[in-house]
Amino acid sequence: MGSFDNVQHDILLKCLAERIADQRLLKLIARFLKAGLMENGLFQHSDLGVPQGGICSPLLANIYLHQLDRYWWQKYGNLGRKDKERRRKAHQGNCALIRYADDWLLLTNGSKEEAYRLRDEVQSFLRDELKLELSVEKTHITHVNDGFDFLGYHVRRYVSGHDRPKLLVTPSRKAQERLKAKVKEMTARKRFRDEPLLKFSALNAVLRGWMNYYRHCNAKGTARDLDFWVNRRLFWWLRKRHRLPIRRILSRYKLRQEGQHYNCGIRKGEQTLFLYRMRDQPITKYRSRTHPHPYLTGAWGTTAEEAEAPMPDYVWRGNAENNQRWRLVKEEIMAERGARCERCGSTVNLDLHHIKARRYGGQDVKANAQLLCEPCHVHTTPYGDHKRLQ
Repeated sequence: MGSFDNVQHDILLKCLAERIADQRLLKLIARFLKAGLMENGLFQHSDLGVPQGGICSPLLANIYLHQLDRYWWQKYGNLGRKDKERRRKAHQGNCALIRYADDWLLLTNGSKEEAYRLRDEVQSFLRDELKLELSVEKTHITHVNDGFDFLGYHVRRYVSGHDRPKLLVTPSRKAQERLKAKVKEMTARKRFRDEPLLKFSALNAVLRGWMNYYRHCNAKGTARDLDFWVNRRLFWWLRKRHRLPIRRILSRYKLRQEGQHYNCGIRKGEQTLFLYRMRDQPITKYRSRTHPHPYLTGAWGTTAEEAEAPMPDYVWRGNAENNQRWRLVKEEIMAERGARCERCGSTVNLDLHHIKARRYGGQDVKANAQLLCEPCHVHTTPYGDHKRLQ
């Protein structure tokens, strides 16, 4: 689809204006989009698209494609259970949209003709509303039993006559080939002068990061095969580097790890650095949360937990600021002790706290005063003591 290069500036600014009221910010974004770029010493105007690599470009492109989310939600996503059942009885499939940046997946439980109809419908929306062209050649329509790749994962349902259908999510073949290409590059012939210790550390970083990405899918079998391949590749590199027989390489680098199994390792002082084994990464089930989409359902409230002692919206000051003597004491304390809270160090919304309340005989003097911010003032012991009202 090439969304980054084909974003229409006027449509994007119109989408931003739905949530942003500050015209100065909108004009700043417009100037950012129209700033142009330098390529090979030549200036080029940027009348279309967002600059790839720009700090705001992913966010702006996501806002632009959010219109597709809204279109799907208004037509299919907010249907209730009864509406979905009526569509199924009418031989119309229901669909679900999954989008990550400009990669998206549309799932339907309808027929193959329904899948083609949805593709044409999305193509028409992108062309008419967002001025984007959907590449029909690159848009793959397939059955879940045949499997498909998405974001580096291969998703496929396996059906057998004597068991329930099983849905397996595994690392895609392209993702495995990219990892092998990276390891080959790190252990290439031109890298023979690298230090083995640094090579172990670099390989561990790559393997650990790759496996962490796939720790929530069915990756055990893939990890076992890749471990064997990486070990063989590393032993080949060590043999070429040292120019020693394979037995000498095995005796030097094949070590016992934790008294359980052999692994490729290297001495690091008194310790041993072992090659990271991807099969040792625990596979944990990803438990998706069922919170509603805040920008589709209109529920824009935060889900953050409330603090144990929340500060009230209105903090009673006891009319202390109306006391001329008290204001002078506050100015003197701020000049002597610094304009910051004496408990947390905050510099905003500062109050002057009576260590001994005036209702109990406290005086408006510096010895009886403490400079606190509003949250710390609220949590003091005398604050909110309403015994005098009883």
